[in-house]
Amino acid sequence: MTQPEAAVAIVHTRSQPESVLLMRRSERPDDSWSGHWSLPGGRCDPDDRDLVHTALRELEEECGVRLSPADLERELPHEVARRKTPPYLLVAPFVFRVEAELPTILDAREAVESLWIPVDTLRDSRRHVLQPVPSRPPELLFPTVELGGTPLWGFTYRLLTEWLNPSGEPGSAIAAALLKFLQDRGLRVLETWQARDGAQVAAVDRSIPVEAVIANFGGTGPHVSSTSMLEVRPDLLRFIGTSFEEYRIVTPRSP
Repeated sequence: MTQPEAAVAIVHTRSQPESVLLMRRSERPDDSWSGHWSLPGGRCDPDDRDLVHTALRELEEECGVRLSPADLERELPHEVARRKTPPYLLVAPFVFRVEAELPTILDAREAVESLWIPVDTLRDSRRHVLQPVPSRPPELLFPTVELGGTPLWGFTYRLLTEWLNPSGEPGSAIAAALLKFLQDRGLRVLETWQARDGAQVAAVDRSIPVEAVIANFGGTGPHVSSTSMLEVRPDLLRFIGTSFEEYRIVTPRSP
């Protein structure tokens, strides 16, 4: 993927308290992000002059908010939106600034709810929790912020977190903390980090203490916003960072 196939609009207010516009997607079986909190956006159209106009067109179509290129504050680095399975989508994020919260008129085919969420809520580390999410296996923990009974997670969570806090904890530090935690619980390290199958792999001598790991690394903590996913199983501990760097701690029972 060299050129973005889609664009999203991060619309935030100039007035205080600062807020940002989110929408909750309609539930559709053909949508990989069905029911998720999302930013207005979508795929490029052949008639779009450029990616900025893609973001503006989608913003108006989905939320009824009409802005112009003059409202553009800045462009963020391109991001990969991952589905459960490839192909993935390369997205161009654009930040727009408005004076105050604007009313929305939702396209019911695209969204069932919109919300201007205070930016302070997203900056509050106490609101960020590593936990299972709907429709995914319970052994997979994702960083989330609870919004009205539906978690904000996945691509939109990552994009907003990187916009507000671009310098998170490095994945290598979190992986090292996971391995040290297991050592402190009495597990013996059989192999330190080695590159294998696109990941950094370490090995321990017995089963992962699942409940203890979840009790220590689930919930809140400085590592949450620097995590894309944590998989916790008796035979495997797998950490994926925000740049999709992968670390695995395997056991003699690992496949």
